[in-house]
Amino acid sequence: MKETVEQLKELLGADFNLLVDAFDNDNREHLAHIQSAIDDKDFEQLTHAAHSIKGASSNLGAIELASVCQKLESAGKEKDLSTAASDFEKAKGLFEQAVEILKAERS
Repeated sequence: MKETVEQLKELLGADFNLLVDAFDNDNREHLAHIQSAIDDKDFEQLTHAAHSIKGASSNLGAIELASVCQKLESAGKEKDLSTAASDFEKAKGLFEQAVEILKAERS
């Protein structure tokens, strides 16, 4: 993730801070949607929210987070919540780690 973050900082300059804020805010909302989707067995919402986080985290080099979100996305598509709660907990922890790394790199 560090290498990707360095490249983004170089490319975006001061706008990197905006990227960090957008990643944090948007994906906190998506995480809330995942939680409610699991609770409500809303497979479409689960698929969509997990897909959104997967894409954003991939773009920032948070590959482990993207991988867990891929599992959540697949759970939604397959209508199988058997591991969704534990995967969601992993995703939340990995998301917080990613945000911490990004915020530490702000200028």
